[in-house]
Amino acid sequence: MKKRLISLLFVLALCVLTVLPVFASSGSFVYDFCDTGIDSAALSDEAQAIYNETGVALYFIITDDLGDLDSEAFVNQFAQEHDFIADRVVLLEGPTSYYICASGTQTQFMTEQDVVAMREAYVDADTYADGVRAYYSAALAVLSQSDRTLTLPTDATESVVIPGGEETSEHSKRLVDDGELLTAKQETAIAQKLDEVSEKHDLDLVVVTVRSLDGKSGEAFADDYYDYNGYRKDGVLLLYCPNEHARHISTTGDAIGIFDDDALDELIDGILPYFNRGDFNGACLSFADICDEIVTSARAFPWGMLVIALLLGAGLAWLIPMSSMKGALKSVRSQAAASDYVRAGSMSLTQNRDVFLYANVTRTAIPKERSSGGGTHVGSSGTSHGGRSF
Repeated sequence: MKKRLISLLFVLALCVLTVLPVFASSGSFVYDFCDTGIDSAALSDEAQAIYNETGVALYFIITDDLGDLDSEAFVNQFAQEHDFIADRVVLLEGPTSYYICASGTQTQFMTEQDVVAMREAYVDADTYADGVRAYYSAALAVLSQSDRTLTLPTDATESVVIPGGEETSEHSKRLVDDGELLTAKQETAIAQKLDEVSEKHDLDLVVVTVRSLDGKSGEAFADDYYDYNGYRKDGVLLLYCPNEHARHISTTGDAIGIFDDDALDELIDGILPYFNRGDFNGACLSFADICDEIVTSARAFPWGMLVIALLLGAGLAWLIPMSSMKGALKSVRSQAAASDYVRAGSMSLTQNRDVFLYANVTRTAIPKERSSGGGTHVGSSGTSHGGRSF
């Protein structure tokens, strides 16, 4: 009887261990901190189904703020804080890079190429939702291999991480030369300059060249490119399509107020000569430098206004006592006529004549011709933009 009871308990324990992965769940597999519009609940359900089938949890995180951490440290900390399942693959899209890693005994058979393939499947998709599903499919293809074998003992407690590496995000590249107007050396220098100024001001400066606007106006193409490619909420984009003679500057978020009409005039006047002589490399570098100066000036403390306020205050402090002193001079009165100031018989005019002293000329300035655009408008994504074509 005792042996039968022990056998029954052993069978029940074995059954529990067999079905445990089906009921285990992290609660959520998708964490969207960028409001991309993906259906996180539906994608989490798909990840749950894959976990039930394979015993490996597939997580997806998209965020524009890693704090002070690098991608690997952020994933490790996030996984610990959110009780991620030990056997897992995590794909992170950060503000400037993609990162993917696999950990746990169930993923030990994966190669680095397998993990990188999952990342590339996500990157190559047209939308975020399609990208997540492509990542799921690539992972499932690896996890469903019939000949997979585990190389770690089942009682291993140390997780194994296969780094997928980092790759600059296509959605956050600040120089996109699809029009092939720059040399590799020029691209490196310009990209570095754009990155430096962007990080300095926490505002994305983006340069895009294309061969075709796909039937859109320069304004619409520039606005949509900024909105749908994962840039910061504040930024400036310079678009150039030489095949359609289109040049446009699109501003978003705080940059709309910073790059008002005067600032846009300054920016366009600074880069237009480079365009006129076919020096696009010079135009890009000048674009970054002038934007740096404009943003720095706009966000600088208004010392000039402070000095003016202090001078006005000092002036008022001087005028108030002087007005009181003037009021004390009761005996002094102004006279109505000039003759009241002349002693009788002391002045005799022998000749008088009219002398022309000056001319009053009124000039009307000829309005300066402005490039088209200006003001604010709403793009197809619902985001407000400023800017101008030139």
